[in-house]
Amino acid sequence: MTNPTLPGGTGSRAQPTRVLMVLDHFSFGGAENLVAELGLKSPASMTITAASLGPPTGTHTALFGRLAEAGLDPTYLGVKKLLDVPGFVRLVRVLRRAPVDVVHAHLGYSAVLVTLAAFLARKPVVATLHLSPQPHGSRGEWLKERLSVRVPGRLGRLVLVSQHAYDQYAQRHGPARRTWRMVPNGVDTDRFRKSGSSDRNGGPVWACVAALRPDKNHADLLQSWKAVVAAHPGATLLIVGDGPARPDIERAVTELGLSESVTLLGRREDVAAILETTDGVVSASVDEALPTALLEAAACGLPVVATDAGGTREIVIDDVTGRLVPLRDVPALTAALLSTIGDPVRAAEYGRAGRSLVEQKYSLTRWIENLNTLYAEVLRGA
Repeated sequence: MTNPTLPGGTGSRAQPTRVLMVLDHFSFGGAENLVAELGLKSPASMTITAASLGPPTGTHTALFGRLAEAGLDPTYLGVKKLLDVPGFVRLVRVLRRAPVDVVHAHLGYSAVLVTLAAFLARKPVVATLHLSPQPHGSRGEWLKERLSVRVPGRLGRLVLVSQHAYDQYAQRHGPARRTWRMVPNGVDTDRFRKSGSSDRNGGPVWACVAALRPDKNHADLLQSWKAVVAAHPGATLLIVGDGPARPDIERAVTELGLSESVTLLGRREDVAAILETTDGVVSASVDEALPTALLEAAACGLPVVATDAGGTREIVIDDVTGRLVPLRDVPALTAALLSTIGDPVRAAEYGRAGRSLVEQKYSLTRWIENLNTLYAEVLRGA
């Protein structure tokens, strides 16, 4: 299915566009980090502030400090749930008074509530869904997802981050409308880059950068890594991230006898520096819209071995930027890792091709250009 991908552009406004980025929460996640990266870049074409739709509870404050350091003046809007009527009324009033030109909602709850509130407040609105459609066990969950597509599709602009996500949402909640856009996220190619080859003694060092959740499928990865260690006794796997599956992963590391070759680094803010020390990045995930971690790896000129999960194939082109293997196929994942590790010349070629792809399609600069075009479009009422 084709889609109206935005061309690059800078918009036509003489003054910077004032944009309020609204996230479901300030939790540690890809969308939250992306907004922080945009703030750090400080594009001249826009001034940006950030808000959390939900209140400051538990882990929902994790990225507040980073957003503040990025100059985004983060605040909390205090809407407790989808059917928080008093909270929604306050949200409409806040948005009506807010000195912003465009409201940009991120993630599912914000796509529904913020889009509707911005429409009532007469503010142009854009909503980005950063995940693929999810299997739902209840009618209520399915309805929430459907609203996150239908509401911005009718009242503003709906942004999907990959062709895979666009096609899947169109199939499940379509047909696609003229208000839908495919705008890939971007990474900072100045920060994520390989400064030079690392002359290390010892075995290969690879990384997996992902939240520790079942859908990231660290279980299969560890099975494959056991075979890698058998062939390369000095091999090291760095697992970067945190989440509810950590106890299960720690248990598997011990049971597989990988305690000396697998290191869990936890949640880290210095991923770019960690990638500087590695030879490649691997993912066994079973569900991805557009995996930022693999974009960052490619930007660093690293070979990537990954399972064919959703939008991953738009980054990992098999035998060009890395190796793409079937989902939940441990032997195929193992073979791809071993062949890539065993052929440094080909691995370097994958890295160069990956860097070139990111520079062309997935740089933060290109993402900013696409946002400028999108914001100019909604401000014109087109």
